[in-house]
Amino acid sequence: MKKYSCLSMIAALGFSSFVTAGDPLNCAPNVSTSFQDYLNRAYTVSNDNLGNMTLTSQCTNLTDQQTFGTLSECGAVMNPINGLGLNPLDQLLYGLMPTDGRGIGSHLEMTFPFPAPGKPGDIMKADPVDVYRIGNDGGYEQIGRIQPPLETVTTGDIEQVVPIVHSAATFNETGDYFLLAYRTNYESSANVSAGTGSVDYQAPQIVIGQVSHATLAAASGGNLPTVWLDVDDSTDLVCAAVVNEFRNQTNAFSACVVSDFIANGNHDQAVDNCLASSGIMDKGIHDFAVSPSNGHFYAYDSQTYQDKDVLIDVDPNTMIAACTEFTDVGNVTGRLTSLMFSQQNKLVALFADEGNGIWIDVTAGGSYGDFNAIATPVTPFPHGDGSSLPFNIINKSLRGVVLTDLIFRNGFEDWIFANGFEGGPPPATCPAF
Repeated sequence: MKKYSCLSMIAALGFSSFVTAGDPLNCAPNVSTSFQDYLNRAYTVSNDNLGNMTLTSQCTNLTDQQTFGTLSECGAVMNPINGLGLNPLDQLLYGLMPTDGRGIGSHLEMTFPFPAPGKPGDIMKADPVDVYRIGNDGGYEQIGRIQPPLETVTTGDIEQVVPIVHSAATFNETGDYFLLAYRTNYESSANVSAGTGSVDYQAPQIVIGQVSHATLAAASGGNLPTVWLDVDDSTDLVCAAVVNEFRNQTNAFSACVVSDFIANGNHDQAVDNCLASSGIMDKGIHDFAVSPSNGHFYAYDSQTYQDKDVLIDVDPNTMIAACTEFTDVGNVTGRLTSLMFSQQNKLVALFADEGNGIWIDVTAGGSYGDFNAIATPVTPFPHGDGSSLPFNIINKSLRGVVLTDLIFRNGFEDWIFANGFEGGPPPATCPAF
């Protein structure tokens, strides 16, 4: 059986094309140096073209940006850490690392050569993610691994893959960690004599996983128990429309990869070429947050449409999604990087250019769904769920070249982590909102 890393539904959700050589070394964070100045702050792990990861924090009114340093002193990591969240109970950061080199979330397994005769069958396999704990002293360690949700029964020639979205994660107030996956049915076919093949996806279903705080606190390796619940994203017309459009764009990407692979015989090149030409990595959900008021899950899709954004509201009691559209002609908001709640239960969304942001009214009885330009000061919920940048797709030929458009690319100073906090926690440096 030959294994290929390509053709994934979750390719749209942001991932990296570089791998830092070497196995990661564990370097447990010192709990006495937890993130004391965490009120009203968003934390970001970003990466450059050499595989360096930089930990940064800032107020969500886009002021007071602070670069802590590069995550390198505990050993090189295989892939970038994403899905960052601040645990309100131990005040340490947690993040997800894809176990595949590109961070796509799944890989292709089939007998060479491709296309295989007739129906290649169950060729898409979802990958687990590693879970990392990060401290304010720069220490980080892999504490375990989360396996993808179990596949459900399909019939006929329909198969299923459920890749994890490693760029989207959040905490609730009791320290439980949540992450996303997409349950996606697909059908593969091939005609050897004609030299054609396809992998066609159906509309995805959102799946939400929960890892308890107790599990995180006790984690020391192995698989972390995770409760996965399917979201009904098909009964709301707006939700159904956006997942169907996501399906259409993913299938266009899939057709590009298959065609390029058949023509050139190099699956890595096929994926890289189609990522560069399609912009598929910007589509779909990049982050979500749990409301401290009603416990609902809120996700935000800012890129699947070019003329509108979509807010996704999931009721945890019924797991039914309701969606609201916002007009966004010309895609002014751009690529979402983080989503969190303010102290007044305003849903705050920040975007990749660091120059714009919005807050959304999600209060019952209010002007639900109002799309408001961010105004100083705007800050996240005091516990903050952290933030994470979708991975930049960087051509392997650019290794060693300084890219001018990388977010937070500067600031690779020596460690400047605080390590004592004598006299009690410092006052919050970000204003309340």
